[in-house]
Amino acid sequence: MKRLTLSGIILLGIMLAALVLRTYNISSNPPAISWDEASIGYNAYTILTTGKDEHGKLLPIDTFAAFGDYKPPIPIYLTVPFVALLGLNEVAVRLPSAFAGVLTVWVLYLLVLELFKSMKNNTVMALLSAAVLTVSPWHIMLSRAGFEANIALLFLVTGAWMVLKAREHPVYFYVCWLPFVAGIYTFNSTRYAGPLIAASLLVYVYPFIKVAKKQFIAGLIIAAIAILPIFPHLVSKQARLRFEEVSIFTDLRTVLTSNSRRELDGFTWWSAVLHNRRVGYAREYLIHFFDNLEPRYLFIKGDGNPKFSIQDVGQLLLVSAPFVVIGLLRLIRDYPGLALLLGWWLFASIAPTAVARETPHALRTENGLPVYMIITAYGIFTSVLGAVRTKKIWLLSFLYLILFAGNFSYFWHNLMIHYPKEFSGEWQYGYKQAIELVQLKRSEYDTVVLTESIGRPYIYALFYERMPLLQFENTKDASFDAAGFYNVYGFGPYRFTKESVGKYEGRTLYILPPKDVPDGAVIVKSINLLNGTPVLVAFE
Repeated sequence: MKRLTLSGIILLGIMLAALVLRTYNISSNPPAISWDEASIGYNAYTILTTGKDEHGKLLPIDTFAAFGDYKPPIPIYLTVPFVALLGLNEVAVRLPSAFAGVLTVWVLYLLVLELFKSMKNNTVMALLSAAVLTVSPWHIMLSRAGFEANIALLFLVTGAWMVLKAREHPVYFYVCWLPFVAGIYTFNSTRYAGPLIAASLLVYVYPFIKVAKKQFIAGLIIAAIAILPIFPHLVSKQARLRFEEVSIFTDLRTVLTSNSRRELDGFTWWSAVLHNRRVGYAREYLIHFFDNLEPRYLFIKGDGNPKFSIQDVGQLLLVSAPFVVIGLLRLIRDYPGLALLLGWWLFASIAPTAVARETPHALRTENGLPVYMIITAYGIFTSVLGAVRTKKIWLLSFLYLILFAGNFSYFWHNLMIHYPKEFSGEWQYGYKQAIELVQLKRSEYDTVVLTESIGRPYIYALFYERMPLLQFENTKDASFDAAGFYNVYGFGPYRFTKESVGKYEGRTLYILPPKDVPDGAVIVKSINLLNGTPVLVAFE
């Protein structure tokens, strides 16, 4: 009982650390909200105030059309109570992801207890896994912004834990597949990875299913009913639109390369085999798959998108690299069945995302993060905590602890101090300041022209103006383009443009990039990034 109490205290400390790391200064770091966060927030606001999304659809349960990217519904509905309590602001939009991150730490602890149930010290292993996830740069970065993927990860880990729990308590079979269904309602890549991981878990616990057929079949029926509302969207043209936008299979360069090489070879039969476009696409797919396993990406630099990485620390801490290798090898040796399950989990997390042109991609492959955490923890457990307790081992353990602390401190210092200044431009910084300026000088101008050069300005105007849906609907000038994306050209006093200065009725305030400011313009205000670089200029 004393040991259980101690483990509970340690777990509570880990959870509190996770909470602090994911919520400290969350309103201003990241330095601005992305347009996806603004969209989630504004749609949550319109659901709260009218029961409709920004397009006037009543309580969507399959998808929110948003920009024409058709956002999954659960993150928006989870944001509604935060908007109700805190108002429409950065904190309300980010807390669902942050709290999901903290809960994932706890559920990973529970999952590892089940995975290593036969291990004598499985509580220590579970605590280590939770601790490693707590300080993971990958997880911290994605928990501090309103990323749907981070919420989906919580559902994925919860589902895995419930499936394993059903081995001893068959009643869990009634509901264990519902978290995987929730993942489908939460994030696009989880729609593919989730079912693949669920299928592997089904195989893993198959001997227990044979003695609980009634609960298992009932659970599948419940999950099938739960997925029915979104199924028509999953097979719709709109769902394919996003896939076609990012897929390597719609990139014609592979076909052009194939045709060019076959022409140079005189269109011989062997050239048709060697330079077949299907071979080219297969090669591209493998390249994109293994991009996600590059050591430089995992341990050195991280994702090339600064929204997912501070750019000089890997998705995982560098000092964890030896433990990943050690943990993997010893897991294969000690628990081959479990190693196979985790290997499939990681494969299922990467395989669907490898069809995208942009790889590696930390957001789309976050589904595989628990695998890295478990392997790392097992490497630490078996090489340090599980070693013979000699002075030499304790000295080595202390040295590794210092290295971990130093590696994490470097990441945290740069994230808190330097990251906002270096990468505010990656977060559409400037739109909030522009709209605050408009609110301050609203009575002085008839028209406000706001540039689209740094993002989708209309959603920021709706967000920070807290624009009532009816007012937006009655004044908007908007349409879906041929590709299916939603474009708003203006509403109320706002006009959104990619052009430079145009002619508008009445007194006009222009807010454009510095390069588009004409000679002789009356400068009202220059809006700078946090590093001092001008990003927008307001002028008459």
